Amino acid sequence: MTDASNASSTLAGEQAVDVVDGWPRVAGRTAQFLLGIPLGLFQLAAVIGFTITETITGAHWLVVVWGVAMSTACAVLSLRVYRSTGARRIAFALLGAQALFSLVKLTIFHESASLVFFIIIALTTGCLVVYDRARRA
Repeated sequence: MTDASNASSTLAGEQAVDVVDGWPRVAGRTAQFLLGIPLGLFQLAAVIGFTITETITGAHWLVVVWGVAMSTACAVLSLRVYRSTGARRIAFALLGAQALFSLVKLTIFHESASLVFFIIIALTTGCLVVYDRARRA
């Protein structure tokens, strides 16, 4: 057996061991979906829509920039969070930023839709914790 075929069989064996089955796999895919769609693309569309239809002045632009950067990062990161430990670490930080963003929207702008996002953030965090622990085991 050559070194190249030996390395590829070892790599294939590592990938087979690394696969997560059962509920942790469902949790990982659910976290990926929630991070990409409602916390990513949907929120990005909402920020852009509100920016176009509302008059934005002064410090409110900070919230707009924060929302665009954060939701774009969530959408892009969702593509890698299922396979990358580093992406999952970044996702946990983004979920913290999402919670803070929702708190700002709730307390300063009095938007009750933030309560729905708190639920989505909590579900995403829970699913990501379950999946991350299964991958580390």
